[in-house]
Amino acid sequence: MEEDFESILSKIDRRKVERLEKDSEIYKIMARVFDTSTLLTLYRLINRGVFDVFYGNISAGKEANIYCALDKNGNFVAAKIYRIATSDFKNMRRYLVGDTRFKRVPEDRRGVVYAWTSREFKNLQQAHEAGVPVPRPIDYEKNVLAMEFIGEDGVPYPLMKDVAPENPRKTFDVLIDSVKKLYQEAEIVHSDLSEYNVMLTPDPVLIDFSMGTDIKNPMAEQLLMRDIQNLVRYFKKLGLKTPEPSEIFAEIVR
Repeated sequence: MEEDFESILSKIDRRKVERLEKDSEIYKIMARVFDTSTLLTLYRLINRGVFDVFYGNISAGKEANIYCALDKNGNFVAAKIYRIATSDFKNMRRYLVGDTRFKRVPEDRRGVVYAWTSREFKNLQQAHEAGVPVPRPIDYEKNVLAMEFIGEDGVPYPLMKDVAPENPRKTFDVLIDSVKKLYQEAEIVHSDLSEYNVMLTPDPVLIDFSMGTDIKNPMAEQLLMRDIQNLVRYFKKLGLKTPEPSEIFAEIVR
């Protein structure tokens, strides 16, 4: 018999539950959005020390919610939780099929979401190891991903879509260098890079690698060009003179 939200929470250290219950809105959201499997996954990650206390929802995208949390040492971490019931798993699967790192892609909704989560963790690992400015991946299980929190005192740094960079030329150069490192050293393409997926610290940090794919994907070059075009478009709006996307593309894939 499947356990309900209350019984799962009762298994988690009462101190943690009581902190969660201090904010009734967070409690209601957790009860409404997350199924039993997700709660059990959080329970296991809490037991591993990855999470200790959950705070508010800091971002809600089409497929996932991101929460601010603390680990067992009191450090802020970001918890990205993919919603299983409302995910567009057919579209997710379409992008997974072209990624040669996945020899066999699940066909069921839950399996696709789990594979999607593991891919984002893998992408962050490869990017981080290549020296690309991304959130450091910490751990993952099923549809839950833990990574470095990009912000201060539980407040995330702004997205580039909301705050223009102080030094557009420097930021543009760092971003193009990051795209180049991703392709040449990490051997992946972000595939969804724009001002919506760059945080400013004030230096740029690339986020949301869920659509990142390996460079052997037949669509990799098309997706790379789209990333470059998005960046050029944004910085041209700021009045920055940039090379043409085709020139940048040729320099990266040479």
